[in-house]
Amino acid sequence: MRSPQALGKVIAEALNHYGLATKARNYEVLTHWAEIVGDQVALATHAEKLDRGVLTVKVTNSVWRYELTLRSKEILKKIASACGDDIVKEIRWKL
Repeated sequence: MRSPQALGKVIAEALNHYGLATKARNYEVLTHWAEIVGDQVALATHAEKLDRGVLTVKVTNSVWRYELTLRSKEILKKIASACGDDIVKEIRWKL
């Protein structure tokens, strides 16, 4: 009989085994969006999808879109710090 293992380790191994680790990391960006960007930005945005390194974020109005376009590099650094360097390469802000 095998000895007990930590649940987190078992889940990580299963995700890797079935090729789902990258999808799980991508999902983290979407589910942790508010924590990554902060409450103020989160109230004006909604991270919709992440496909091939491009994160699509819906913005409430054009003023926020302009502001966040200027802050894209800063937000990319926050995403890299929270979820990993190779996950998001570009952010597309849409109305």
